[in-house]
Formats: sequence, C-alpha cells, structure tokens
Amino acid sequence: MSWLVGIDTGGTFTDLAAADTATGTIYTLKVPSVPENPALAVMAALAQLVEEYPVDWSDIHFLAHGTTVATNSILEGKGAKSGLLLNHGLRAIYPMRAGNHPSGPDLIDPYYTKPPELIRPAFTREVRGRIGFDGGEVEPLNEDDVRKAALEFKNEGMESIAVCYLFSFANPRHEERTRELINEVFPNCRVSLSSEVLPVIREYPRLSTTVLDAYVGPVVARYFEDLSGRLEHEGVNTQRFYIMQSSGGLKRMALAVRYPNETLLSGPAAGVVFSQKLSEHSGCPNLLTFDMGGTSADMSVVAGGVVDETREGSIAGQDLGTPMIQIRTIGSGGGSLAHMGKDGLLKVGPESAGAVPGPACYGRGGTEPTVTDANVRLGYLSVDNFLGGRMAGNAGLAKVALQKLGEDLGLDDVALARGILKIVDTQMAVGLRMALMERGADPRDFVLVAFGGSGPVHAVRLARELGISRVLIPRFPGIACSMGLLNTVVKYVYLQSFLARFHEVDPRAIERGFEDLRDKALKDREVEGLDDDSSELLYQLDVRYPRQGYELSVAVEHSKGRPVVSLDALKEEFHRQHHSYYGISAPDEEPEVVNLRLVLHGRIPQMTWSPPDVVEGAALKSHRSAWFDSAGDFVSTPVYDRVRLAPGMRIDGPAIVEQTDSATVVEPGMHFTIDPVGNLIIDLTGQQKG
Repeated sequence: MSWLVGIDTGGTFTDLAAADTATGTIYTLKVPSVPENPALAVMAALAQLVEEYPVDWSDIHFLAHGTTVATNSILEGKGAKSGLLLNHGLRAIYPMRAGNHPSGPDLIDPYYTKPPELIRPAFTREVRGRIGFDGGEVEPLNEDDVRKAALEFKNEGMESIAVCYLFSFANPRHEERTRELINEVFPNCRVSLSSEVLPVIREYPRLSTTVLDAYVGPVVARYFEDLSGRLEHEGVNTQRFYIMQSSGGLKRMALAVRYPNETLLSGPAAGVVFSQKLSEHSGCPNLLTFDMGGTSADMSVVAGGVVDETREGSIAGQDLGTPMIQIRTIGSGGGSLAHMGKDGLLKVGPESAGAVPGPACYGRGGTEPTVTDANVRLGYLSVDNFLGGRMAGNAGLAKVALQKLGEDLGLDDVALARGILKIVDTQMAVGLRMALMERGADPRDFVLVAFGGSGPVHAVRLARELGISRVLIPRFPGIACSMGLLNTVVKYVYLQSFLARFHEVDPRAIERGFEDLRDKALKDREVEGLDDDSSELLYQLDVRYPRQGYELSVAVEHSKGRPVVSLDALKEEFHRQHHSYYGISAPDEEPEVVNLRLVLHGRIPQMTWSPPDVVEGAALKSHRSAWFDSAGDFVSTPVYDRVRLAPGMRIDGPAIVEQTDSATVVEPGMHFTIDPVGNLIIDLTGQQKG
C-alpha cells in the first residue's frame, strides 16, 4: 500500500488528510495542537491514522507539511538571537523601516505601538567596503571589521547573522566573502546573505527579509530536525517529505530548511491552493477564499482560476519581500478572546485562547469568552460534536464565561454572544472587502468558499454583508489546508534584478541573464529527483512603467526549455495586463524591466477527486434551538449529518450541517444543494420557484 499524507499545523488544531493511491480513499482527522512543540501534534495525528485506519508507518510514501513554526516565532518574539551586518553609515536603515507608518485600524488606535525590530540596534555592526550600483567595487571589503563583528557576536551568544550590503544583488562577492570570514571565527553560526535570500533591487525589503530569515532560521532548523528524527524512529523513511512554501508550492524539507523565510505563510498558502483546485472541479472560476481557524482568518482571491502573487507581504508588522500568494490575514478566529477594551467597549481579538487552554467550552481551564463560546451559546455549534465527539465540551462553561464579561458590560449572555459575533463578522467582512478592492473586483462576480474549522459557521452572514449570492463549503472544510498539501506541485522561484528600458535592452542579454537562473533551477531539480518529463521551467519578466513602485510579471515564450525573448510581444502583454489589473494603461510609455523571474514546477503525486461515499441512513439527526436575527429569537433548527447528504439533494433553511471537522449554518430563506463531488452550495437568493 502507498499513502499520500498532508498535515497542517494550526494554532488550535493540527489537521491531517490521507489518500490511498490505489483506491483514492480519503481519511481525515484533527488533533489538538501542541504549541510548545508542534512536532508532538504531528506525530499524534499520524499515530491516530495508523491506529484507526489500515495504514502502517512504512506505507507513508509521501508526506507534505504546512507549518506555523516560523510564523509563531515572530508572533511570540521567540526567534533566534541574531546579529546584523550592514555597510558603514547605514545602521539606521532597519530601525527606520523605510518610513513605514501605521495603516488600517492602527491609524485610529491611540494605543498603537510600532512593531519591534527583530534585531536590536545594539546587535548591528557596520562594515567598511562598498559595491556600486553597476556591480563594480567602489571600496574593498574591510575584513578586519567583519572578523571583529563576528567575534563580538560569538561572545554575545548569537545563533545567526544577517548580512545585507548595498547592491549585493548586482555583485554578491562582498557578502560571500563575509560569510567565509564569519565561518573562520564563528563556524557554527547560521549566516543569511541578502544576495541569496532576495537578490533584487530595493534595499529595505531585501534587508527586512534577510533579517526575518536569520531570525527564524535556527528555530525552523531545530523543528525540522526534531520532526525528521521522530518520523524516522517510527519507520517513515520516505524521501518525499515536503514543506509548503508561501508561494503555494512544495520543497523537499532538506532544501526548505535553507530558506525558512519562504515558509512564513505555509499553512494559509495551502488553503488557497486547495481553493484553486476547487475552482477547477466546481466550475466556479472566481472564488473569494475565507479560511477561519482557531486563531486567525485568512482571505485571498482566485480570479479566473488564477491565484494572485505578491512580493510585498507582512507578518506581525515585519515586512517580507519573498514571492508569496497574496493573502490578507486578521486576528479573528474561533479562539479569539472577547474583552472590554481600555475605552470600556466590547473588543474581540486579536489575542486568542489558542490550543491551551482554548475556549471556555473546551473545559481545559479557559475562563474568558471566545468566538467559539458565542457560537455554542447561540446554538450554531454543539459541544457534543467537537472533533466528531472525540473531545468532550461543556456548554455551561461557555455561558458562565459570557455572563462574567456581560456583567462588566451590562449585557446578558445572549446579547453578549450576538455582540461578539457582530464584531468579529464585521472585522472579517472588512478584510474580505479589502481583498477584493485590491484586485479591483466586484463581489457579485464571486462565490465565497469558506473553510477552516470556523469558516462555515460564519460564511452566510459574511456573504450577505458583501452582496455575494452563493457560498461553497467543501467536503472537508476543517481539513482544507491539509487537502491543499495533496493538490499542489513542487515550486521554486528564482529572482535576479535586471534594470533596463525596453528600447535599450538587447533580448540576448535577457536570455543570458536567464541562463544563470536556469543553472540554479537545474541543480535544485536534480536534488528534487525531477527530470524534463516531470517538470517545466517558466520564464517571466517583472515589468513596470517608469517611476512606478510596483511591477507585473509577464510570461516569456520558451522553446526546448530555454527562453525566447520578443520585446514587442512582451510590451503589448504588459500594457494589456496593466489595464486588466488597474483599469488603465499607458501604451505610449516605454516600460522597463526590473527583475528576471524563473519558476520551476515539478509534478508530484496528487490526491484524486471523486464523488463522496455517502453513509446510508437518514440525514436529519435532530433539532436544536439556534438564534437567527431575521426571527429575532431562537428557532428550532434541523441538524443534518454531512456524511449522509448525497449529491443532488436540496434542503431549505434554517439548517445546521454537522461533520467531524466543522459545522455549516444556513439561515431561514436560504437553501443548499450538494454538487457531484460533495461540495455544499448555499443559495442566498431565497427559495427557487417551480
């Protein structure tokens, strides 16, 4: 037997999806996360898979993992103690953060504090020496400065050093020599070079990304080493052990550990990849993705079956320039804590109860009310269905927690629960609306796809707020990110700055520039065990109009694996794309090339999509009281078992659909159907006639 396994670690639960390559059978499960050591939850999920299903440890021939280890080390301030080397006179660049100012809700927060530097100024050293804009050496590297700094960092107990020199993307020799000198003085120190982490123009994004790489690198390396050891001990010896990248593709763990900054959006990226695949199978090319878990909510846009990418990301206020799927994240999840703010008003999040102690209704010691507690009190969730009944809950504890905070705010428990949901829904609706606005998209053209353990509970209220008429809930919404891990490809992105106006550049110079990137790609392809038949190279140029601060990626034609540059065709395609994205273009302007971009895609085993195995028996489980604003009261609501809903079925609201990994709420006046692959489609437009 051979199994494909995807495991995604979240703030509250760790999710697993497994597919039998012979039969296509899919198994799913969830276990509580272990924040102090996520590897324990990964191993617990695999142990449960082996115990409950006909799987042996040695049968796992493919393992893909989405991890929050890098992200959590930033959110919790628990990264490695790191040093920073910069050119002489540039010490203030990192603390200045490119003059960034607060934005969004932070603009009106009187208690706003600037995100802290991951490397303090006291641990920054300046090095004499300079590379010019053209890659020529202006001043030789002062090797004594490097040795002195490395020795000081060693004595300070640093685990890693970030190195970012001016114009290193044009000539990396000073940075590479710096690493050699550090290794002489401090041989066990991890060194992050900006010329390797992000070899592109714009000093601050390159610097910030390199600092992030140094800060999370040792933490990620220890985690991967620990997890690999535990897997090997149990008999999982597959060479196909992959880590999800922020770009939505996989890398072998041995290679992913070299570039830990690329895992910062590992989990959320898998959810968007799953949605993109869902777009193909559902016939819905335009999807607004909504992934609400225990600690956060992630939103993205799939337009025309294509996922948007960006190089302008941010994690907890730390700027990131690595290519990634464009995802908007806010601190609103099932575990988000409700509390009275300093202004005396009800607030929800961003603090979370996490996996420990979790919401009050989990009965693990939590005493503050959360979004999950509010959903339990209003009847949307049943404590008897947590993890399909494997985890005991207590609705009384949710009510007590709500009553305690309600006393301070002058609200009863039901009113407070409604207020909590109103606030968190408003926060998420704003995030979803902004995701569409950034794309210039009309919400009426999109279907809202809701997943994550909490997403389907809130989906119809958000869709109604946004003016979206259809909601799609996948078969396994609470396991969607794990499913995404089994529906993607190996992906590497190589960048190199190449500044030139179209009318000045020689196409052969672009083709020669791509050759260097191609050599790197072929080396990584060999390590991945791929060949010409199982991979492809995609050539792109990052192009902009003069004086613009952003670029668009334009595909370059290729033949027999090598680029064929036609400047006229590229220019025409850039004008078209710019008009498509921004509603305007400037055909009379001569665009310019900013970066060369090469993407390596490698085909690997994926799960198959098939109709659901419907369990025989009545789908209607019971009735319970649930609050609906349209009724202004609790309503006796039918509760259905998702695994007993067959394709083609139609059911009118109000309704609650329960399954092991989530629950879906359908309001009065709506109805839902089950499509051929088991997706639940909610129609918000009311009853169909005839």
